[in-house]
Amino acid sequence: MDILYYIGDGSNHNNRELLYSLRSLEAHCKDVDDVWIVGNKPAFLGGVKYLWVPDDGLWWQNAFRKTMAAINAGISKEFLLMNDDFYMLKDFTAAKYPHYCKGELPDMPNNKYQEVLANTKRILQREGYPTKHFGVHCPMRIDSEKYKQIERFYQGRYSDQPVSARCLYGNLFCRGIDIDDNKSKEFKNGKTGCYSSTDWVDGDTFQKLEDLFPNRSKWEENEI
Repeated sequence: MDILYYIGDGSNHNNRELLYSLRSLEAHCKDVDDVWIVGNKPAFLGGVKYLWVPDDGLWWQNAFRKTMAAINAGISKEFLLMNDDFYMLKDFTAAKYPHYCKGELPDMPNNKYQEVLANTKRILQREGYPTKHFGVHCPMRIDSEKYKQIERFYQGRYSDQPVSARCLYGNLFCRGIDIDDNKSKEFKNGKTGCYSSTDWVDGDTFQKLEDLFPNRSKWEENEI
């Protein structure tokens, strides 16, 4: 199965987040075919499929555009969507990775991110779909043909409304296993097998990641 990372240009650490995410992926994922990088390409990368797609919209638009770019370029029919700050801590098979959710989408936002989630909930309710929160900090298994079907939420009557692609996809096509999100200041190996930091990754976190994953992955061509 192919793996997709969409990358912006906002890293403060020379994309070391991605470096250790890839090392954790190689250490624990048993069925990786190609790794796709869409967006910015860090200099250390090699042996990946790369697409340049600039950030020319809001983050929620860019996430959808970059995923669709990989689909249109021929990524595997089913693929695993990763973030550069996801670190896998136990063995797993991408083709069988579950879909996770964490309760209901919020009604009343208290920040910009939650405004997107609350608006996604209103749209899902209007369309007659469930309103689970699939914005869990772990990989998400995506079917390319199904993903194309959420494009309508970025067009027409909804074209100017902020939406979460993960939450749209999850509620249209996935049942979802309800869990507590594994985003934490402390390393945790929870049900998802994935760790993501609650804060910007700092020196202590990078040292822990280096201790866990000291060996270069096959996708590192140059020193960082």
